Amino acid sequence: MEEFFGWLVQVFMEGVVEYFLPSVVFGVIGFSYLHLRYWSKVQVQQVLVREYDNSYSNAGRVVVLNTVAAIGILLVLGFMIGAPVLHWLG
Repeated sequence: MEEFFGWLVQVFMEGVVEYFLPSVVFGVIGFSYLHLRYWSKVQVQQVLVREYDNSYSNAGRVVVLNTVAAIGILLVLGFMIGAPVLHWLG
């Protein structure tokens, strides 16, 4: 019986962590992004349907992915430029 409840809790937590939580977080980010960028509800709905398959979660994923990619590129460029400069100065 204890194994069953352990399995049940494990399945529930995997479902929440893998599916529900990311959808909620990305959904909030996507909703906020679209409504801050396009103030008109009509424009938000048009962009949502045209670019994000009518899903705020997809919009949030795109925003987060683009932000992480931009930060990664800036870090790589910073290391590529900063290392020779620091070597030259030191």
